[in-house]
Amino acid sequence: MSAISLGNTKYMNNRKPVQVPLYIVILFIICLVSLTGSGIANYQNLQILKKNNEWMDRAWNVKNRLRKINILVTGLENSLRGYFLSNNPEYLDPWKAAPDRLAIEFAGLEQLMQNNPAQMNNFLELRSLYNLKMKEFEDCISLVDSGQQTTGMNRGAAITNEIRRLDGILQNQESESITKQQNEFFSEYNEAMWSCTIINSVAVLTLILFYRLICMSFAKQNMVEDQLKATNDNLESTVQLRTRQLSVLSRHLLCVAEDEKAKLARELHDELGASLTAISMDISTVREQLAGKEPELAQHLHRAKQTLLETINLKRRIMENLRPSMLDSLGLAASIRHHCAEISRINGMNFKVNITEDFDNIDPAWAIALFRITQEALTNVIKYANASHAQINLKRQANGLWLQIVDDGIGISRAALDKPKSHGLSGMRERALLLGGIFSVKRGINNQGCSIEVFLPFASQADSTTFQV
Repeated sequence: MSAISLGNTKYMNNRKPVQVPLYIVILFIICLVSLTGSGIANYQNLQILKKNNEWMDRAWNVKNRLRKINILVTGLENSLRGYFLSNNPEYLDPWKAAPDRLAIEFAGLEQLMQNNPAQMNNFLELRSLYNLKMKEFEDCISLVDSGQQTTGMNRGAAITNEIRRLDGILQNQESESITKQQNEFFSEYNEAMWSCTIINSVAVLTLILFYRLICMSFAKQNMVEDQLKATNDNLESTVQLRTRQLSVLSRHLLCVAEDEKAKLARELHDELGASLTAISMDISTVREQLAGKEPELAQHLHRAKQTLLETINLKRRIMENLRPSMLDSLGLAASIRHHCAEISRINGMNFKVNITEDFDNIDPAWAIALFRITQEALTNVIKYANASHAQINLKRQANGLWLQIVDDGIGISRAALDKPKSHGLSGMRERALLLGGIFSVKRGINNQGCSIEVFLPFASQADSTTFQV
């Protein structure tokens, strides 16, 4: 994961909760109140409609029961006339069933008119008149059954007229009630419709504002994302540019360092070497002259010459470390073999060098880089690996050079690999990367020890290499 990705993750984990703007909250509350008000208004409309339907049903039920009572009484009059004219008892069947049916209808009317005192009074008077009418019918039947003559049912004309008057009053009251209820319903319905229309209009306008704000928010977010993408692209370009510049600078510093080392090695060889050789010759001459006369001084000069010879050897080793002379004279393969032999002579470690050719024709920068990587890797093996054997493999492959240094020691932990300056690995890695190569560190053979591998691609593959550990 890149540093930019880590930074973005850290920012996302630590960022504060988003503060919603006040106008968004206000619009949301308006929309919520509008929709709630619309729902309440619709509920009230339904209640008004329900109430009106109940009133309508009640009024029609009253009218229907009054009509049924009139029909029953009219049917009774017709059946009684038939009985009076024919004296046939079958005409009395409707009269026998009439009391129960009239009782049912009157009970229904009484229940419907309980909440209307004015109609209740008219209803009670109407029921009394019907009772008188029924008593008149009963008297007529009794006279006919006793063999007396009757003038018919015209004696109750006043009662009938009064019944019709009260029936008309009740019918008109119900019609007026229906008309009044309809007017109230339409008035309340219109008010509710206007309120619903206003509330829904406010809700629609609020939703339109929400939609516009959301569109503006998305547009702003897209603009910010485009700006962030452009910034990231610029940052990546800048990082790549700086990386290339640092790589060039690092390679230049390595080249300068190698040149300085070579220059210092030449100066040590040409100037210090000549001076030390001259001193050694002078000491030898003086020692020979004093050998017979001053044996004690001659012995001191002998010890001084031995120290001088050790200094000359130290100078030679320093020169070899600064710039291996064999690398320029005999090539990369011979230098690696000679370096392994010297380490084996000093430390007693067993080395196996598997190099199939001399590599005399490779780039000098490649030669010094591969030698320095081998030198640093073997130094790490001596210092840290506790190994008894090590193997160096250097081969030419189809698309580049492959170098491997593997040992049978204790290996290197992942924590040590993650250290910035771990055991000189950064220097080896930098040398490989500057040449466009691949540097890797992993476990050795049979998961034992440590294996350092370097692959330097030829020019056609140099641009496509990657780094791995």
